[in-house]
Amino acid sequence: MDSVANKKTYMCIDLKSFYASVECVELGLDSFKTNLVVADSSRSDGTVCLAITPKMKELGIKNRCRIFEIPKNIEYIMAKPRMKLYMQKSAEIYSIYLKYVS
Repeated sequence: MDSVANKKTYMCIDLKSFYASVECVELGLDSFKTNLVVADSSRSDGTVCLAITPKMKELGIKNRCRIFEIPKNIEYIMAKPRMKLYMQKSAEIYSIYLKYVS
């Protein structure tokens, strides 16, 4: 029988929604209740969405879809990508992992 000392716990970050979740936090919104897309709408409606919130995934929308593929009847917030911010937030989370997990 395994002792408690031999048990392992694994932690991970869901990077498929990470950018969208960061944008929701920055706006004070819940990514599980908010329709938000991270994409640069200034390019065209064929622009690839870098991330969508879990709420949009529940609606059957695929991650990495193009803007024109989002059904017209779904209202959502569009956030322009901010890669520097996502890198900073990722580093903050990683530092928390390193503080508490070997």
